[in-house]
Amino acid sequence: MRSRVVVVLLAAVVVLGVVGGASRLGPTDIPNLIRTEILPELAIDSDYIAFLHPAVLDADDRLAPYAPTPIPEEVDRLPHLTPYELAGPTWFLWIDLEPHARFAHDTLYVLIDANDGTYAVHREAWWPVLNGKSLWVERIEYWDEADWIASSLPAGAPGGASTALCVPELPGSDYFDWALVINGWSPGQPDGAGFAADARGVCEALSDLGMRVSVLEPGDASPEAIEAHVVRLFTEIPLYHCCDRLYFYITCHASPGALWIGGQRLSSDELARVVTTPGDTYVPSRVYVLLEAGYGGSFVPVLSRHSNVNRVWTASAADEPACADVDSPVDPNPEDTGGEWTSSFLAALRRLLLEDPIAIRAAELGREYMPLNMALRVAGVWNSAVLGGFSSPAEYLFTDAIPDDLLAAIDYLARYDRAHHAVGGNLEQTIAKHEASPCLEFLWFLHRSARHDPIPAPTSEFSYRILKGYARDVAHSDWWEHCDLFWEVFTALDGRG
Repeated sequence: MRSRVVVVLLAAVVVLGVVGGASRLGPTDIPNLIRTEILPELAIDSDYIAFLHPAVLDADDRLAPYAPTPIPEEVDRLPHLTPYELAGPTWFLWIDLEPHARFAHDTLYVLIDANDGTYAVHREAWWPVLNGKSLWVERIEYWDEADWIASSLPAGAPGGASTALCVPELPGSDYFDWALVINGWSPGQPDGAGFAADARGVCEALSDLGMRVSVLEPGDASPEAIEAHVVRLFTEIPLYHCCDRLYFYITCHASPGALWIGGQRLSSDELARVVTTPGDTYVPSRVYVLLEAGYGGSFVPVLSRHSNVNRVWTASAADEPACADVDSPVDPNPEDTGGEWTSSFLAALRRLLLEDPIAIRAAELGREYMPLNMALRVAGVWNSAVLGGFSSPAEYLFTDAIPDDLLAAIDYLARYDRAHHAVGGNLEQTIAKHEASPCLEFLWFLHRSARHDPIPAPTSEFSYRILKGYARDVAHSDWWEHCDLFWEVFTALDGRG
């Protein structure tokens, strides 16, 4: 075998190889070439699955990635196909370098001349499309080892997923939050069942918590449809004086700075506009965004500039794809389906609502956002992708307003109880050490929850006075007795701060 030359061409790395002999490579020759020469030469140092197209391609075939890398700014709809020029009979090898990741992510396209064995390797970020048909996107095809020429992973798909849709019910209480669940998958894309599992699971969980949930499913989801639906929500929400908290959950494929909803681009600027000010309508004061999509951190800077966006949770950092279901040997949640991040926070939520007295009591009181926010914060322990180092979910808190979930207050009071005993009942030292602001926030939350009308926030002196007067009771009661006590005291002292 003669020597190989490495050529760097724009974003693609092209490796030119030559194998001995000039006879045409047939279906019995090509697997040996791939396994003994091409793959060792590539020296792949990550998990991968290599797929070999079963038939030789010719110059009339149109092979292209689903989208170019990078995607030009003027491209607003996918697929956007730029076919390779095939000079003659060509074997096509596709190597997915992140098998558990959703797109976009690193893959290799290996084009092998069927006559002389020379080959070129191109780095792409999307799955292949041949003559208008996406290859290996169906779950049963992707995880079928009959189509694999080599892999670092065992055969067999992660746990199955149903495509059944969620039909939310109206909340049963007078106090509820709002949610819009968006499944941006479209036909011809991978992991349709996984995205359906995401949307269905979140819809059912939020409905069970008591939220009023709307769903945009494939076929209905598009940037225009999202905007129209949000305008309708922004018109409806003011009719309910108790409830102006709105959650957006979006699951879809993505590239840096762009969500692909129904194959259409939704840029970070457009996302921020749609979820905050889509028209001349009322705007909820508290908006939360949950992104089950790759490169989630790249959307955060724009969203952070809008005062009514309270929090953003992302399945991934700005420079990494999101993960589909990752069933590893150490998976703490092996029965999960759909996106690893979504399934992990849903598992955390189920566990909290079964075992955690704070989450249980919050749900009973109609404060459904508290267990949800708690679940989002502790979900990493159920996330196989996090445990394996594949992804980095994150929470971003932007507003300087009083937090809604008040987990800081929970943490403060837990530390306060311990410190109260440690300093022999000296409450002044305790407050000086831990600061009173989280407790102040909690008191303010209780007041707003009881009254539903905004009033000037209490001062930290007021918070200090309440704490000092009821220190002995607080120190010897459990958390939800704190809650009832503070609620009662705060209501009684309304207007005296």
